[in-house]
Parts: sequence; C-alpha cells; structure tokens
Amino acid sequence: MALAALSVVFWVMKTTDAFYFFLVGLAMFFSPAYWPDSFVVLTNGANTSELWLLLMGAAQMTLGAWLMGLNLVPRLMQYVAEWEPVPLNFEMVDVGWVLPESFYLGLEDADEVSVGLNLQRQLRLGYA
Repeated sequence: MALAALSVVFWVMKTTDAFYFFLVGLAMFFSPAYWPDSFVVLTNGANTSELWLLLMGAAQMTLGAWLMGLNLVPRLMQYVAEWEPVPLNFEMVDVGWVLPESFYLGLEDADEVSVGLNLQRQLRLGYA
C-alpha cells in the first residue's frame, strides 16, 4: 500500500509542489534552532516535539529535493543537449572574389588556367 501511495506522489507532485514541500521541510528542520523557547523540555531532558520537527523536516526536505531532481534533471539534460552556445551558419559563401580574373592572367599554361577555372567553379558550387 505504501509503495502505491509513493508512486502516486511521484506522478502527481509537480516541480513547484516539490519546491514548496522542500521549503516547508526546511522551516520545520530549522525552527527548533531559531525558537528554542517554544519547545518544552521534559524533566528527563527529552524533547519530543523538537525531535519530531527535525525528523519530519529532514524527511520533507529529502523527498522534496528528490522529486525536484526527478522533474528537473531530464529537462536540464534536454536543454543542454539542444543548446548551441555558438550559432552555427553552414551557408556557403560566394567565393568568386577569392580568385580574381587577374590571377588567371599570370598563368601561361593552358592546363593551369583550366585547373584554376575548375577550382573557382568548384568553390562556387561548394565541392572543394
């Protein structure tokens, strides 16, 4: 029965609910330290209300942190996986200006001129 109730809590509780659960547990855990006069100590030195608040506050903080982790870690992993710190632009630039016509005037062999023209054409098409 307890396992079924725990699985219902895991499915129903949202991240904000888990955060509020954690905050209430935090307040419960630290309230005996902030207001020690509010907790009556018995004659044998036992303080059951303080002990109860410490244990339940620790339990609530643990459960709230666990549920926040279950809800937030997959979201953070997806965000980091999709995050691109530098926008990448893969468009090919026009490189016609890289090899001006004056470059081909200095070439004397016909094969070198054809290689230069093919190279320029390949650069424009993005094959090089």
